[in-house]
Amino acid sequence: MLLDEASALILPAQTPGSVDLDRVAEIVRRAEESGWWDVVMTADYVLVLASQYDSGLDEEFHLSRILERARSEGEVVWEALVLGMRATHAEKIGRPGPAADRDLARATVLLRDAEETHAMLPSAHGQCATAYLDRELWDLALEHTSAAADLLTAERDASRRATAMYNRAEIEVRRLCVRRQSGPSAELAALGESARTAIRRVPENLLPDTWYTDLHILENVVDALAPPSGPPRQPADPHGAEFASLLHLAAGFTEPDPSLARRHLMRALRSWNRKHEPELHLLTLTRDAELEALETGRETAGLRLGRELSCRRLEARAESAQSMASLIEKEQMVAEHDRLRMAAEVDELTGLANRRGLATHVAALRADRAGSPARDVIIVLVDIDHFKAVNDTHGHGVGDAVLVLVAAALGRVVRASDLAVRWGGDEFLLLLDTDNIEAARARCAEVADVIRSEDWDELSLGLRATVSIGLASGSLGALEDLRESADQALYRTKMRGRDGVSV
Repeated sequence: MLLDEASALILPAQTPGSVDLDRVAEIVRRAEESGWWDVVMTADYVLVLASQYDSGLDEEFHLSRILERARSEGEVVWEALVLGMRATHAEKIGRPGPAADRDLARATVLLRDAEETHAMLPSAHGQCATAYLDRELWDLALEHTSAAADLLTAERDASRRATAMYNRAEIEVRRLCVRRQSGPSAELAALGESARTAIRRVPENLLPDTWYTDLHILENVVDALAPPSGPPRQPADPHGAEFASLLHLAAGFTEPDPSLARRHLMRALRSWNRKHEPELHLLTLTRDAELEALETGRETAGLRLGRELSCRRLEARAESAQSMASLIEKEQMVAEHDRLRMAAEVDELTGLANRRGLATHVAALRADRAGSPARDVIIVLVDIDHFKAVNDTHGHGVGDAVLVLVAAALGRVVRASDLAVRWGGDEFLLLLDTDNIEAARARCAEVADVIRSEDWDELSLGLRATVSIGLASGSLGALEDLRESADQALYRTKMRGRDGVSV
């Protein structure tokens, strides 16, 4: 399948120079021809990932393509994934901070009600976790990381699940480091136990050996910051470990000689970038000030200043968490409102818009066009041929299934600015935001071919279904006249024997 081919490129896209761009372009071409929008979005996602290493690729362009298609197709998981990526890369793509936070809040709400079997759902949760981690909103980052791990239950996803659990453990440790900056407290014991539990739950046999070592080091840090009730774990062998410098941080808390402990801290400090690892950098400085006070036998001004700044950072983080919670609550209310509106504007059986939905769409289209040069639209009317005979011969259950399949075929040919409507009974309407009547005729002919070629015997032995189609081009301001013209074209199709297209 083409979707499998596109999905297989996701992992290589995260390695520089590993994606054949011509191959991706061919996948997109074939998918667009067939209306396989999930494949198109997957291919665009591959290009988004590849853009991290290829300056010739425009990340925001491909994110916008996915977002537009996701919203037109009602693909909430893809929408959330893009919003999470935008929130993560806000500075890089020029997205203002408040807008990026709103994107992230909306993504969180969308994922709470998303279909759990969606293949991209764990990735969407992981992307939101990264965005929250960048904002030092630990609880929300843990919520999404845990959700990603819980979804990856299939045997083929065992390694991805282990990675998500590893990420959770790392977040727990980072949260502990931040909390320790303001000094010892009763809260540290519970945070330490939570971090230790997260570390020990990671299935180490599914991870590279170096990751196993890093987990060992993380537990050494937890034991140093929040000593366990029993004996602490022996120090890890730092050879080749990414987190080797953390052992010096741990020694800064466990070495009884303040002078030696401070040397360990200085070695740790030289290993970190204060911009990329602020929680570790500040914790190291805080501990050094504590040891300085221990050596001098009195609380120093530097220690008091460090503690005050740490407390203010905690307060600022609490305010950020509250602001984000308010944004999420607001987005939840918007989502509930949208669900109620959609319920009133969507046909329950087919999932297409109903007449009320058409009225809303037309109003929005007119508003978008306000002040622009007048441009025609196209109305398409579609009737299922001899539908009463389908119901009489095969039953109303089969009739409903035919309606759903025809609606799906119509839904695949509309673009983001178009609309497919169940007009009533076995009648459908398409509003196409174009004045190219020949291109529209070709699209309608393809729909008729697809419906005629459907394996209807699979639904009910002896069943056949075709459609008659009429279309007309005219002004959006005279929609009823335009619909009447399309109805006359539909009548001409029926007079010629049905199963065809007329203009």
